[in-house]
Amino acid sequence: MSLATRWLIALTFPLCSLASLAHGQAATPANTLSPLGMNISGLAYWSTEWPLLDEMKRGRFRWLTQCNRPMGGCDHLQAPASDWDTREQSLLDLDPNGWVRSLPAAGDALANYRAVATLLLSGNGASYPSGQYTVLYDGEGRLEYAHDAVRNSALSQPGRDVLDVKASNSGILLRITATDPKKTGNYLRNIRVIWPGGICNGDPFDYAESAEACQAWAGVYTPFTEIYDTQRFHPLLLRDLRPYRAIRFMDLLATNTNTLVEWADRPRLEHARWSGPNGAPLELALELAVKLNADPWINLPVRASDDYTIQAARLARTLLKPHQRIYVEYANEVWNDAFGAGAWVQQQAIQRWPDRSGGPSSFTRRINGYGQRTVELCALWKQEWGLERSRVVCVMGGMSANAWVSEQALQCPLWAAENGGHACAEGVDALAIAPYFGHHLGITKNAGTVAEWTTREDGGLNLLFQELAQGDVLNSPGNLALPTVNAQIARHRALADRYGLALLAYEGGQHLAGIGSAQNDSRLETLFTTANRDPRMGDLYAAYLANWRQQGGQLFVAFNSVGRYGKYGSWGAKEHQTQTGAPKHDALLRFIAANPCWWPGGAGVK
Repeated sequence: MSLATRWLIALTFPLCSLASLAHGQAATPANTLSPLGMNISGLAYWSTEWPLLDEMKRGRFRWLTQCNRPMGGCDHLQAPASDWDTREQSLLDLDPNGWVRSLPAAGDALANYRAVATLLLSGNGASYPSGQYTVLYDGEGRLEYAHDAVRNSALSQPGRDVLDVKASNSGILLRITATDPKKTGNYLRNIRVIWPGGICNGDPFDYAESAEACQAWAGVYTPFTEIYDTQRFHPLLLRDLRPYRAIRFMDLLATNTNTLVEWADRPRLEHARWSGPNGAPLELALELAVKLNADPWINLPVRASDDYTIQAARLARTLLKPHQRIYVEYANEVWNDAFGAGAWVQQQAIQRWPDRSGGPSSFTRRINGYGQRTVELCALWKQEWGLERSRVVCVMGGMSANAWVSEQALQCPLWAAENGGHACAEGVDALAIAPYFGHHLGITKNAGTVAEWTTREDGGLNLLFQELAQGDVLNSPGNLALPTVNAQIARHRALADRYGLALLAYEGGQHLAGIGSAQNDSRLETLFTTANRDPRMGDLYAAYLANWRQQGGQLFVAFNSVGRYGKYGSWGAKEHQTQTGAPKHDALLRFIAANPCWWPGGAGVK
C-alpha cells in the first residue's frame, strides 16, 4: 500500500472518530475519541471476569467422568484416575454439540463412570455473586448440584431448576447422573445456567442486582432469565469495556492453543461450551464488538487455511456495522518460544527454505515465514472486503525488546526474493509491539536482590517503583524500566516511519512476575501483587502512556481487562469485575478522558 493511499484512507475517516455513522446508529460517546483498546480474558470457569449471562458456556470444557460409589466400580481405579475423574472421556457418547446422549448402565463392565460433571465458577476466590441461579434444560434425566449450590425444590420444576448459591472458592458442581431414561433420544441437553440479577429500563449496560435495586431509581426491572438469549453479555462487562475503542480477542479466541485449520471445525454458538482449546466462536467476539460499538482485533489461528481466512473475513464483513473497522493479526508472538505457534511456523519455513551451509538460522526463517503468511492472509481479507478494504487494518506483530525481529518480519528478505523484491511491509498497514515494563525484576539474576527489598519497612515498594521509573537501582543490563521501554518505542516508531506504517501496541502495561524458579518465591509474589494495588502504579501508567503518545504511537491495547493476581502475574486492570479503586483501571480511564485520539483517521494507518 502506497503512502498516498494511506493518506487517502486517513482523509476518508477524519480525526480518529469511529468514522461517519451509518444507518442512524449513534457512536458510543465513551469510545468515540478513545485512544486505547483492551485485551479481554478467555472463557474459563476460574476467571474473575463476568462475561456471559449463561455460565454453562464457560464451564469446564471436558466433562468429568465420575463414579457413583453406591453403584460400585470405583475401588480398583489406578491413579491418576479417581472417583472425581475416571479419565474415560474417550468413552463418552456425545452429540455434535457436546451434550451427553447416554450414560453406562449399572452393570456395564466396559466403563467405570456412571455420571458426568462440570465445574462452574470454581477457583476464582468467591468473586462471583451469591444468590439464586436458574438452570434451564431440555430433555429428561437427573441433574444434581454440589459445592456452593443447593437445589431449591420448592421453586424448581421440570426443565427449570433454581439453585440457592452461597459463593466460595469451590464454585458449583453440576452433575448428570441419569439421562434419557425412556430411551427415546430425549437426553438432557441445552443446559443453561443463568446468573442472578437483571437490567434496568432495557439498558444492556445498566446492571441491577434485584428488582428492588431498579425500583429504587424508578426503573423497570428485567431479569436475566428473560433476556439471556438476546443479550449474551453481562452488563458489568459491557460497562467496563465501553470506554475502549478496540477490543483484542486473542485470549477469547484461545490463539495460543488454537489448532484450527478448516472453517467447518470451528467452535459454534450452538456448542455446549465455548471454553475449549480452540476458543470461543468468532461470532461471539464480533457480537461483543458490535454491542460495544468498538473495533474488533482478531488473531487468526496459526494453522488457518486460506478458506478459513476467507470465511472469517466474510463473516466479519457481514456482522460488523458499516462504520466499524477490524484489526487482523496472524497468530500471536510467533517469535516467542513460550507458545506453540512459533515452532509450527518455523517448521513450515524450514520446509520452504531448507538448511544450507552459511544460510539463515532456523529462527530467521521462522520470522520470514511469519511475515510471508501475514501478508498472504491480509491479501485474502482485503480481497474479500473489496471496496471496503480500507476498514481492514492488517497488523504485523513485532518484538518490542528486539527491533531486529520486527524489521526482519517487515523486510522478509527470503520471501521478497521470490516475490519480485517486495518487502512484507508493503502488504500491511501497521506494526504492533508489546512494550511491557518491569519484566527484569522477576528474572533469575535479579530475583534474589529484589526479594531482599521485601525486608525493608515498606516491603520493598519504594525501591521497586524507583527502579521501574528510572532503572537506577538494580543497574541491570537489559533492564525494562520506563526509560529503556521508551527507547524501544522510539526505535520502533522510526522503523514504522521507514515503511510508512502506523505504530500500535497489541499489548502493554506492567510485567511484574517471577520467571522460572522465581515464580514460586512468595516474597516476590507479595511484592509484585502489592505494587499492582498501589496508587503509584497508576502514576507509572500515566507517564508510560504519555510517552507512548509523545513518541507517535497510535492505538494502545492494554493487557488485560480482569484477572486475579498471583504468582503467575497481575495482569488485570481490575482483579475482579466489581472492584473499585483499581489503580491501573482508573489510570487508563483518566488517560482516555485527558487524551482524545490524536492521530488522523483512527484506523491505525498513517
